[in-house]
Amino acid sequence: MRKSPLRKKSLTKVSTLKSKLWNLCKLIIRTKHGNVCYTCSRSGLVGINWHTGHLWPKASLGAHLKYDLRVLRPQCYNCNINLGGQGAVFFERMTREIGIADMDELKKEKQILVDADQTWYENKISVYEEILENL
Repeated sequence: MRKSPLRKKSLTKVSTLKSKLWNLCKLIIRTKHGNVCYTCSRSGLVGINWHTGHLWPKASLGAHLKYDLRVLRPQCYNCNINLGGQGAVFFERMTREIGIADMDELKKEKQILVDADQTWYENKISVYEEILENL
C-alpha cells in the first residue's frame, strides 16, 4: 500500500499567525488546567492524547471565540476526536464552573463575527505571549 503525500501547510502570513496563536492557546490552557481531560476526567494526558478542546465545534466559531481561552479546556483524544468533543458534558461542566450568567454572555458573543486580519492575529499573539510569561 502506498503512503499518501503529506498535506502541505499554507505559508501565508495569516496562516502562520493562526498556527502560532493556536500553539500559544494550547500552552496556556495546558499550563492553567493541567493534563486532566475536562469531560471524562482521565488524568495523565501526554503527547497526542493531550488535546485542547472547544466548548462548541470550532467550525461554528468565528476567530473571536476560536482562540478565546474562556472556551478552551484540555481533553483526551477519545473525547475530543472520537466523541466529537463531548459537547453536552463540556457545556454542563462549563456552566457549573463559570455560572449561567457568564454562559449566557458567551452564547451572545458566539453570534459576533470579528474581521480577523493580520493585525488582529498579531495583537492577540502579543497578548497571549504576555499571559504565558505571567503564568
